[in-house]
Amino acid sequence: MIMVTVATWLVRRRNQGVRRYTLLNSVDADGNPVLHVTTRRAGTIIRRDVGRGSKRFELTGAQMADGTYVAGPVDRYV
Repeated sequence: MIMVTVATWLVRRRNQGVRRYTLLNSVDADGNPVLHVTTRRAGTIIRRDVGRGSKRFELTGAQMADGTYVAGPVDRYV
């Protein structure tokens, strides 16, 4: 019983820093929003290949209704 409790605690502690981000204004080949899983903090700029080239996204602390966090595009196209 103690081993199960300790193992559960360790798994929760390890996964606490992992966040799933939805990359706004981007979709994969199936038409679903692109997700990015990382341990990086909000405010970090990441670069992902989406569509025809790479785009930069800023990770935010805003949470969406589905439980993922928002990653907004940094580069604006005219």
